[in-house]
Amino acid sequence: MHFVIAVPLDKELASFIGKKGSENSITFYNRLYGENVVVALAPSSIDDKPYGLAQSMLMSSQIVISTASIDRYFGEVLVAAGLLEKRVIFTNDNEIGNLAKSAGIAAYEIYGKEELLDKIVDFKPKQELIDSKEKRVDLDKAFVVKGVGSVVLGIVSKGSVAVHDTLYASSGKQAFIRSIQSQDKDIELAPLYTRVGLAIKGIEADEIEKGEIFASSAITPKDRISAKLKVSGIVEGELKEGSSYGLAINFSFTSCFVEKIEGSTVELKLDKPLPFEKGDEFFLIRQKQPRLFAKGVVL
Repeated sequence: MHFVIAVPLDKELASFIGKKGSENSITFYNRLYGENVVVALAPSSIDDKPYGLAQSMLMSSQIVISTASIDRYFGEVLVAAGLLEKRVIFTNDNEIGNLAKSAGIAAYEIYGKEELLDKIVDFKPKQELIDSKEKRVDLDKAFVVKGVGSVVLGIVSKGSVAVHDTLYASSGKQAFIRSIQSQDKDIELAPLYTRVGLAIKGIEADEIEKGEIFASSAITPKDRISAKLKVSGIVEGELKEGSSYGLAINFSFTSCFVEKIEGSTVELKLDKPLPFEKGDEFFLIRQKQPRLFAKGVVL
């Protein structure tokens, strides 16, 4: 099976989990563990690129948090993890029970480094995502390989993708999958959460931006989001109509303007259209800590 995890705080821990691979605002660490593949996503710079932190946590199904250093970034990651409600694993370097509870993390697990990989591959993903007839790949990089043509890197986030499948970009253009690689090996089928390199025909690499989505049907870009929003209890009175924030959704990032708030529902106007669909999660990002202060689910 394939597992995608976030390691937001500790690059040494990420290096322990896997070998460093491609890098943009997120650094990917890859590990073949028995018959399983673990891909760890770590923000390349948590200090000045909070969207990398947000994207790494959004695109993962488990969050592994190092307790080696209890600082303001640790607190920020706690707040974000509490909003996402995903499986959270802490390392056993320091006692953090009260801090986790205050950040809204009701259920979590604590393990030593030597246990981590076994516990990570124990995770059971949502069956409906595995069985989905709809296919989706979230992309973070595109480039040209001599003799191969356009290649995209991404994560299978719904269903499974096979060689000779035809997927649709957000523009509506068709991408025919000529070949698939995972962990430097050619494969015929990429199941849920596989980190893939797809050699494609029909779309040029320079037409593809980070955050593009290939799917069974085109997920067209939109410049407005209607969402159910959850604001951290640590932040009171922050969200107001007329305010502007950063917005990270999937592998995309832009700025947004709060047009309307009605209870827990918000209407947001985006600075640029982005591809997303119902059920996708996003973070709102502000200047001061905790920067990732609210999580939304697209309605």
